Amino acid sequence: MMAINIHAGSMVKRTKNILFSHLDDELLAIDGEAGYCYSLNESAARAWELISAPMSVKVVCAQLCREYSVDKGTCEREVIELFQHLCEAGLVSIDNAA
Repeated sequence: MMAINIHAGSMVKRTKNILFSHLDDELLAIDGEAGYCYSLNESAARAWELISAPMSVKVVCAQLCREYSVDKGTCEREVIELFQHLCEAGLVSIDNAA
């Protein structure tokens, strides 16, 4: 699959209504349609929660920087990587038109 260009201004939205269940500090979910199981650590789970409505990477990172001890550059790099993986799995879509 071709890599999607994701940047701070990219808008991210969920594409599937997958139910996640909290297990300690992680979120677990099974996409029965695709036959995959997903596990998100605490910060990735928070990013997932934040995109319950379409949101830019920049806004997601600003919120995560307020909630976690992480610098802006590291947060942006890791959030972009997370959304890239979720996009490849078909769980989110990216809109760079914004």
